[in-house]
Amino acid sequence: MSHTDEKPTFDDIYENEKEFYTDEIEDKPVAKSTYFTLLFPFLVILAYFLSSIRESAHLNAMEAKCYQTCRIRVVESIPQNISFPNSTLPMSTFSAWKQLIEMSTKELDIAAYKSSLQGKHVLGDMGQMYSAEGDYLYNLLLETGRKENIKIRMIENYPPKDKGDNADGIILQNFGSVYRRSVDIEKILGRGKMHSKFILSDNEHFYLGSANLDWRSLNQKMELGILAENCECLAQDLKRIFKVYWELPNSTQMKRAIDAHAAYNKERPLKINMYGEDAEIYVATSPKQLNNKGRTWDLDAIVSEIDAAQTTLDIHVMDYFPLFLYRKPRTHFDSIDDALRRAIVRGVKVRLLAAALHYPKIGTRFLKSLESLNNMNENATIQVKIFKVPTQQNGNILINRERRTHNKFMVTDTTVLVGEDFQLK
Repeated sequence: MSHTDEKPTFDDIYENEKEFYTDEIEDKPVAKSTYFTLLFPFLVILAYFLSSIRESAHLNAMEAKCYQTCRIRVVESIPQNISFPNSTLPMSTFSAWKQLIEMSTKELDIAAYKSSLQGKHVLGDMGQMYSAEGDYLYNLLLETGRKENIKIRMIENYPPKDKGDNADGIILQNFGSVYRRSVDIEKILGRGKMHSKFILSDNEHFYLGSANLDWRSLNQKMELGILAENCECLAQDLKRIFKVYWELPNSTQMKRAIDAHAAYNKERPLKINMYGEDAEIYVATSPKQLNNKGRTWDLDAIVSEIDAAQTTLDIHVMDYFPLFLYRKPRTHFDSIDDALRRAIVRGVKVRLLAAALHYPKIGTRFLKSLESLNNMNENATIQVKIFKVPTQQNGNILINRERRTHNKFMVTDTTVLVGEDFQLK
């Protein structure tokens, strides 16, 4: 046998195999059937292998592009008549939503706890005085949804909590501007609400954060979220979450949607470049029963990042209740509370800002319990402050009641968690 550095090609191997089998099967027709029986699985496996290679190559190319193109920025709602002198404020929630709607060319997917953009549902004729931004966005959705080339889908919590909560979603549906489905989590899981808030444009850009699709979230409440632009990788992963919600009424389709693997999680985040620095990002969700395969549960994300904090931990929430508040009887929910206490004891500087809006007598007792750990050890520090959005004297009672902080975010040494489902490291 002669030796050569050239490796045999697939065609060489195939020709040799063909000659071998041809010699063998001339007088043995049974062997011919055996030959094709053996070859067919090989071709199936080879096709699957080549398909996997192509998919992997496509994913790598897309992630390399996303590393360069993904732009993540904070957007915020500041209540009317509140100012921050000498401060540069981020983009407003209103501007972010307007941009996403206007830039959509094919589809717009909306997950909404409520849809009450028009103030008239709550304030009647006085609504125009307070809901100019919400009215504008309502009309923009109405017009955009009527365009032949754009499809708007909305999933919305059901049943509504307050008057007018689902009003604009229903109206837009009746006008033919949106395809809308109601999501009754309690009916499916026995308890809970659909509380997600995100807007996804053309599977490439999205908003995710604390703001409801509601006029009050644009000018009366403090809200904070993120706007992701040119970030196809993460947007398509968010689409997988939307598909689960969209298919909830259909148990078969819902199972298929849940079986779709999360592209990114705590163990495998998407790598992006932010302001010249490497960063990692992924979406975490709850409830656990509705998470895509491989999706990080948001409770695990929160607790793990509190436990990983080394020097600082800042938290801004509307209410702080380590309770299953609406269960009867109420039961203790200790996961986050215990993690915070561990952080304080090991010397992390913790600051917590809350509105203490609902059941303030209960909420403040838990906050005081945390605060009691301050200076317990030489390096144990915890500061707690109650934040109230100023109201106008002799102002509208309904408006004054709505002025509050609705923010939900956490910042550690290396990590930012924003809204209900978002984590950035």
